[in-house]
Amino acid sequence: MAIQPFFGGEERTKSEIELAEVDVIVSMKRTDWMWKAFMPPESGMDRDHEVINVSGPRAADISKLDFPATMVVVAGFDSLKDWQTKYYEWLNNSGKEAYLIHYPNMFHAFYVFPEIPESTQLISEIKHFIHNQCSKVVK
Repeated sequence: MAIQPFFGGEERTKSEIELAEVDVIVSMKRTDWMWKAFMPPESGMDRDHEVINVSGPRAADISKLDFPATMVVVAGFDSLKDWQTKYYEWLNNSGKEAYLIHYPNMFHAFYVFPEIPESTQLISEIKHFIHNQCSKVVK
C-alpha cells in the first residue's frame, strides 16, 4: 500500500511547479528543505538516487522480482502527484500488479481529517484492496 508516497527527483514536475504556492503541506519549498535535510552532504546522494526517485534514471529492474500487488493513492492537489503517478506507471511497466486510486479534489494527507468524506472512502478502498488480495491466498 503506497498512500501518497513521498518520492522526488532532480527534474521539476508539472505538479510541483503548478502547485508550488497552493500545496501548503508539501510545497516545493518544503520538499526542497526536506530533501536537503535528509540527504547527508557526505553521502553523495542527489534527488535521482534510487531510494528517492525509485522510478528514475537509476531505478532498479524489478521485473523479475516477486513484488506484492500495490495500491497507489494519489490526490489532485498534492504537489507530489506526478512522482506518485510515475511510481504507479513504473510498477505497471515492470509487469507488477498495481492499482491507482485517485482523489482529484484532495490534498496531501487528506485522510488524517475524518470529517472529510474521502477519508472514509479511502478506508473502504483499503479494506477492499486487502480483502481482494487475501482472497487470492485464502480460499
